[in-house]
Amino acid sequence: MTTRFYDIPGSHKPSSDGSHDERSSLLAGRRASMTYFNYQEEPQLRKISSKLDPNNPNKHKLGTYDGVFVPTSLNVLSILMFLRFGFILGQLGFICTVGLLILSYMINLLTTLSISAISTNGTVRGGGAYYMISRSLGPEFGGSIGIVFFLGQVFNSGMNAIGLVEPLLYNFGKSHNTDFTAAFFGLLPMGHWHQFVYATIILLICISVALVGSQMVSKAGNVLFFVLAFSTLSIPVSALIKRPFSEGNIVYTGISWQTFRDNLFPRLTKGAAGSLLKKRETFNDLFGIFFPATAGIFAGAGMSSELRKPSRSIPKGTLWGLLFTFLCYAMVVLSVSLTTPRQTLYRDVQVIQSVSAVQVVILLGELATSVFSIIVGMVGAAYVLEAIAKDSILPGLSIFHKRPMISLLFTWFLTQMCLFSDVNKIATFITMTFLMTFTVMNLACFFLVISSAPNFRPSFKYFDRYTAITGAFISTVAMFVVDGVSASMVILAMVILFLMIHYYSPPKPWGDVSQNLIYHQVRKYLLRLKQDNIKYWRPQILLLVDNPRTSWNLIRFCNNLKKGGLYILGHVTVSPNFQEQFDELKKQQRAWMKIRDLAKIKAFVQIGTGPNLAWGIRNVFLGSGLGGMRPNITVLGFFDLQHYYQRVSNNTYDNSNEISNENSELSAVTQFGKPLPTDDCKNEDKVKIQQWVQIVEDLSLMQSNIAIAHDFKKLELPDKSDRLHVKKYIDLYPIQMCAQMKAQHDKPSITTTNFDTYTLILQLGAILVTVPQWKHTHALRVILFVESELDRSEENRRMRELLNVLRIEAEVIVVSLDQFRVYNTIVKGDPIKFDYVNSKMGDDPWWRDLQDARDTMKPKRRFSMANAVAVKPNNVRANRYKMSKLQTMGVSLTMSSSMPHAASIASFDSDEETDVASIRDSSSSIPSTAQRLKYEGTRRRNLANKNPSVLRKNYEENNNVQSSGPVFSSNKLPSTKVLEDESGDKPTLIPVLEQGHSTENHGKSQRNLILPELSPCCSKESLVKAMENIGFNDLPGKAQHLILNDVMTQLSGHSDLIFSTLPVPALGTHKDPDASLLYVEDLHIWLDDLPPTMLINSQTMTVTTAL
Repeated sequence: MTTRFYDIPGSHKPSSDGSHDERSSLLAGRRASMTYFNYQEEPQLRKISSKLDPNNPNKHKLGTYDGVFVPTSLNVLSILMFLRFGFILGQLGFICTVGLLILSYMINLLTTLSISAISTNGTVRGGGAYYMISRSLGPEFGGSIGIVFFLGQVFNSGMNAIGLVEPLLYNFGKSHNTDFTAAFFGLLPMGHWHQFVYATIILLICISVALVGSQMVSKAGNVLFFVLAFSTLSIPVSALIKRPFSEGNIVYTGISWQTFRDNLFPRLTKGAAGSLLKKRETFNDLFGIFFPATAGIFAGAGMSSELRKPSRSIPKGTLWGLLFTFLCYAMVVLSVSLTTPRQTLYRDVQVIQSVSAVQVVILLGELATSVFSIIVGMVGAAYVLEAIAKDSILPGLSIFHKRPMISLLFTWFLTQMCLFSDVNKIATFITMTFLMTFTVMNLACFFLVISSAPNFRPSFKYFDRYTAITGAFISTVAMFVVDGVSASMVILAMVILFLMIHYYSPPKPWGDVSQNLIYHQVRKYLLRLKQDNIKYWRPQILLLVDNPRTSWNLIRFCNNLKKGGLYILGHVTVSPNFQEQFDELKKQQRAWMKIRDLAKIKAFVQIGTGPNLAWGIRNVFLGSGLGGMRPNITVLGFFDLQHYYQRVSNNTYDNSNEISNENSELSAVTQFGKPLPTDDCKNEDKVKIQQWVQIVEDLSLMQSNIAIAHDFKKLELPDKSDRLHVKKYIDLYPIQMCAQMKAQHDKPSITTTNFDTYTLILQLGAILVTVPQWKHTHALRVILFVESELDRSEENRRMRELLNVLRIEAEVIVVSLDQFRVYNTIVKGDPIKFDYVNSKMGDDPWWRDLQDARDTMKPKRRFSMANAVAVKPNNVRANRYKMSKLQTMGVSLTMSSSMPHAASIASFDSDEETDVASIRDSSSSIPSTAQRLKYEGTRRRNLANKNPSVLRKNYEENNNVQSSGPVFSSNKLPSTKVLEDESGDKPTLIPVLEQGHSTENHGKSQRNLILPELSPCCSKESLVKAMENIGFNDLPGKAQHLILNDVMTQLSGHSDLIFSTLPVPALGTHKDPDASLLYVEDLHIWLDDLPPTMLINSQTMTVTTAL
């Protein structure tokens, strides 16, 4: 665009000579003087032929012309051109024959483009089509199509041998039939077995040439190519010079427009010369006969091991061969259509020779194409068989690789067996095998293109995904057009071979395209995969394991529990210096992958490292999985208390490689003395009790569902073949940890429940019994407990309703706690188990005070640990806490589900921060937060001194010391409500607090309500009454664990497996060694002498009723 700026009056227009610009002339001159480098292109060296290149180790092998072009031309210009083109042209006419020719060559061309792309992307070794397909699609596709292609080449060689006998007898046959006269002279007796002998002699001659070597084949090919080319060229020349004639059944008009017009359109008949059908010919039958005449494009690729430069010779030689043969076929079809009437085509199968000016040249052409096709076919098939044997695709083929001569002789033997068939039937089968090979070759190229592998950079550029998929589609359609039954049989045979190779062939390091396609699909769907819909929840397990010897059963059990989900074996190696231990890290990665293969589990391996165990676990957890495929359950073994007690008593530290978080006994894998790959790896230090508790805390903080496995060394894993008439039991104890917190004044109550854990226990049990080896050997039992015999029926009904909603089949057992001795001893003072209980709880202040009060009937305190303490408002400042703050204070958010009243169901969003202000009073089911924190601090300080007398003294000096609050609850199972409007992205099943529930406490009504301990109205009688009315919900945690151990021992002592609820420690518990020990000892009291047990803590809903 021209500017008008300089037209403004007063402006100065610069000179138009271009010698000055806005830059400084001095600066321009300086810059010009600094530029001294003048790049010149390097001189191009003259290209050296691969034959003369001294650096080419294959310079003595075949080139493009003699190695690819000649074999392709001689194979594509099949003997069928001489034997069946007259028959096909008489049936289809010129237009349809040309169309059939174009269709066949379109398939050939598209497949050749795919061959060229694959062959120019790397080194092509022996095996031709098999080698390219197997390295692209893997051993299953490569091996199955390689065997099919091998058989196709064998049948093609047999077809050419049988076909060659026909012109020999036409020219030299001697028959007693006076109607037959040889074209030259009668020499060869005619008959079925005579033809078999002639074909056998032809195969012997061809195998003799092939046994000499590839150079002999190449020299023979050069001679035969010129003979065939001259013979083919003689057909249009004869049409120009041959005069019309009529002899017997043969009428020759020479070039005639009338003859051409009569031969334009198809005219299908039956009984024509060359036909073997009793019915009229169809297009399908004719295409099946015609296509093998053009399907020799793999002849050059089959010689890949004998080529100097296969990646250049295969595409170049094959494409030029296709062009040359297409022109030859087109000339032959046009010449015959112009000169030979249709009736002659119907009557004489050797019409091309009969109307030729030089018939002997046509005979030589038939001999040339047949002999060379037989030789190349057998040699190419032998190379394919040798390549398959070299790759160990199928067992029992190694002899063909060790002794290549045997593969050639075996190919000759199979070709000899083909002599019992006829040309037309063989041609149909060859069509199937070639088209199947074309289809798979095009698919291989298509998958390589769409996989976008960076290393797929073929030097041949004239192809794309559309040419490849079009070639595959047309080839497949052509198979079913020719013969749907034969096509189906060939595909079925390929599928059988595919499965055999998949299961019997050892893994191959070829890196097939399927890995790249899987990568693309995994990446695509990982981005789309969401775990926010409960309908499709499944266990995705991270198993933290140290020593596979002591955790072998647990490793295999988690493989059963995953239900087709993600499974990760996590291991930590502790190292303060990452760089020094990196080699050890990689060594352990390889060792654990071998452990995975040895255990025959479907799992990934995640090795983490850190300056200490806690950071290593965090790194493993946060680094495991990708996208939506992340672990949602973390499994670890229980702390080894026995080893801890031994270590403390001996005051020693054992840094052996025993598993720190399961058990120290050897499992089945070591009973046979088998060495494991991890035996040579570094031994990690024994985990300390505070570290173990810290791991549980961290997993809870990171919102992971947690599973603690105890005593899995005793678990007997079933086999798939096991069948039991009386099934063993898997017992589910979904114990409640339910409480209600009341706020002041008109603040709404907050009800906490572990309903997520409750349902996850049921879910895992239901999943396990769907696994085949567990389904036929185990059944589920859900066991609940209540304190009142009157509540058993109602609890049973509620659980059955819940199981019915969740579609889980299980036996339900509800027991009353007063049937168990330990409960009666602790709660009712029954002496039947006093010695046992006293041995477990003798150092507990709560238990000692309770015994003193029962002996003297003068209680000095309230023994219900569930009641809140009424605190005067002016003594404690009213604080406002958010849920996140409560969690850091020890309130587990795993129990933060809402329990709305049945009358009004309100949604609860756990993501919102909820204020809990001035919690002064509560129901009799939970202590206040301040009480719980105060108790924990005081108890940890008391436990620092192991002397019982000192503990008692400290208690007497501190009036505020309390025993631990209850961990579990025996309250009734809350009713559940199905939200029918939800679709699965939100919970559809929620617990509902019924009207009047807030006034109940484990079967007791307001008549049992006792005034708080610090109330001025608290009399001696009220304390005695409170002591006499304590229940399970009032007991400290250790007493509850002791009762549960007694219940489970009686009910599940002979069961195979137990699932139950895991109480997680408050955040920060690991900082105090005594509090950590207390937490682990309480769990140990519970789990002592039980069958293999897995404790579960869930922070997410895992069940739904949505469709």
